[in-house]
Formats: sequence, C-alpha cells, structure tokens
Amino acid sequence: MANEPIQISWTDLKTSKVEKHVRQQQAMVRNRRYAQMTADDLHVEKKERPSIWYNSIFLLAAFGLLGGILAWAGGALTHLRPDLVQQADQAMTYVRDIRATVRTSPTGFGITSKQADAAIKNILIASGNNPYLAAQLDASLTPAQKQSWLDAIARTNHWKDLIAHIISFGLCGLFISVGLSVADPVIDRNVHAAVTNGAIGATLGLLGGLAASLIVDRIYHIIGGADHGMLRQSLAQSISWAVLGSFVAIAPGVVAKNRKRFYIGLAGGALGGLIGGLLLDPFSDLTGSPEIGRLFAICCIGVITGAATGIIERAARRGWLRVTAGVIKGKQFILYRNPTYIGSAPDCQIYLFRDPKVGRRHAAIHLLQGRIEIEDLPLGGATLVNSIPITRRSLRQGDQITIGATKFLFQEKTRQS
Repeated sequence: MANEPIQISWTDLKTSKVEKHVRQQQAMVRNRRYAQMTADDLHVEKKERPSIWYNSIFLLAAFGLLGGILAWAGGALTHLRPDLVQQADQAMTYVRDIRATVRTSPTGFGITSKQADAAIKNILIASGNNPYLAAQLDASLTPAQKQSWLDAIARTNHWKDLIAHIISFGLCGLFISVGLSVADPVIDRNVHAAVTNGAIGATLGLLGGLAASLIVDRIYHIIGGADHGMLRQSLAQSISWAVLGSFVAIAPGVVAKNRKRFYIGLAGGALGGLIGGLLLDPFSDLTGSPEIGRLFAICCIGVITGAATGIIERAARRGWLRVTAGVIKGKQFILYRNPTYIGSAPDCQIYLFRDPKVGRRHAAIHLLQGRIEIEDLPLGGATLVNSIPITRRSLRQGDQITIGATKFLFQEKTRQS
C-alpha cells in the first residue's frame, strides 16, 4: 500500500549502493554549507610570532641589564664610600687645570688668584673634605710632611677602602653573573637549573668581583695616577672596568662547562667593561651625578656583555635546534654539550616540561667529528625524525624531530668537504 513505510534490512543498509548514496548526500550538505559561508567564517591559520624572549641576544642583554641595575642598587643601599684616592687624583687634575688659567699679569687673560683659590675650595667641599685632597692642597706643609700625612691617612683608611672595594666589585660581579647565568633556565621554566646556575654564577661572580677589586687600584695607578691628564685616567678606569667585566662574564661558560662559551663570555665582558668605563665620566659630567654615571657604566657592562655573548654564540654555533611546535615554540637551543640530553628531567640541557609523553631522558644529541647524531633513549615514547621512529641516526639540515608534543627543526652550518 502507498501509506506503508518502506522497510530496509541491515543487510540492505550496508550495500555499496546505499553507502555511495549516503556519501553523495553528505558531500552535498558540505558544499551547501561552504557556499553559505562568508570570508569571516573561514578558518585561517594564523602565523604566531615567537616570543622576543626566545631571541638569545635580546634575552641575555635584558638579563644583563637587570643584573647591572641590581648591582648598582645593592651598592647604593650599602652606602659604599667613594674611592678617596681616585677621587683626590681626579680633583688634583682639575686643580692643576684651574691654576694653569691664573693670570700671569693684571692685564692678561684668565682668572685671578683669588678666584682660583675659591674654585679650589669649592672642589674640596664637593669632595666631602677628602683627607687626601686636603693634604695635597695644604700649602703650609713641606713635601716630606705631606707624604707623611698621606701615609698616615692611608694606614687609617686601608681596611675601610679594602672592604668598600670588595663589597662594591663583589656585588657587581655577583648580580651580573647571576643575571646572565639564569637567563635561559628562567625562560625555559626550569626552576632546578635556574637555582643551580644561579648559585654557581653567584659564587663565580663574587669571586671574580673580589679578584678585580684587588687589582683595579694597581692598574689605575700604573696607567693613570695624579700626574697624568684626564684622558689617561679615563683609559685607566676603562681598563679597570674591563678587568671586572672579564671576570664577571666567565660564569655562564663555567656553568655550561664549555670552553667556547667561556671565551665568548671573556671577550663580551671585556668589551662591556671597556665601553662602560669610557662612558662613566662623560655621563657623570652630563648628568651631574657620579652615582648615575656609575649606574650607566654597570648597566653597560651587563647589557653589552649579554648582547655580545648572544651575537658571538650565533656566529660560533655549529648545530642548533629550533622549536617549531610546542609550549616553547620559537626557542632555539645551540648544541654545546656532548651529549645534549632532551627530556622532562630538570637536569636535561633541553627541558620539555608538562608533557606526559616525554621521558626523563628521552633522547640524546651526540656531537661527533663531521656529523651530529640523535639517539632515542628507552625512557619515554618514540623519538621521530621526519615522522619515522628511530633508534639512532645522523641528522641532516632541515630534519624534523618530534618528541612528545614538541617539534624541532634541526639546522647546522654548511660543512666544507
């Protein structure tokens, strides 16, 4: 009858003719839906820019700047005394310049003796009545008496000056070293490595600062000293700061246990200290504040050291992994250590956190003569290279490595045959 329902058995439903008809109907529905969609409804995959913090040059410069600011703030909070001997030497340079401008005759060019004496008195007051400067300016004393007075002052202030130097340079070394040492672990969210690297960096930075504090005065007096002009004194000061920068910046290389990175830090630190020392006096004169000048110099050491380290790292790298998918997409890992471990354990050089598919030591990168190999370790899921599970194989430029939810792009410098 016409009103009776059509009955279809399970066997009829699974026939190829019915399945083909169902697929056609589904395709027609999809086509109608797409035809009704506007441009705003279409899904367009957006290209995400990697975080600027994954740029090693910016990262190290930023953490070097942070270390420099903390070093300056630590020195300011402890009310460190200025270097009285260096202050007196610089003031005597100004005094000699003033005396050189005194008129030799009433009608000559220059200032009067009274004006010169007043200017020199203002210099003494501005120095906080520096005892070394007061002894050198006392015209009533013979040279032998002046020297005896200066020796007595030096004996009195020796330990105070030594402690002030140790604290000042020690804080500089400590904070800048810590900043550079923890930069990568902090961005990688590796608390264990940040604490470990920070502790080692603090120790080495403090020791480097202490060592620099013991030789800075000697360098200053050998190259500069009161009997030379401002240019020579500025050069001596720059060399002193370069020594400090060299000691400070070796900490990351020691933490990484890599000779190449050690030399990179040494060069970057010396450059940062040299430039910071050269700009200290001009910036102090420009701002009218020695403390602001010191802040600028210390920050220069941190920033230039960090940036130089990042630049030289990129220039000297042999192979590296760039994260193309995952939580830390955009991060780049330069392959220094042999082997370099990848895994969820905090002591791995490439730390992949919050991924249950990643073993504690999931894979290892081996830096061999003329090639770089990757090895799958039996502590996690499969390690894929170009979507193929591997046990151990050589890596080539452009290889895609998949470990858990993270994907890496292997890159290396083209090797000459």
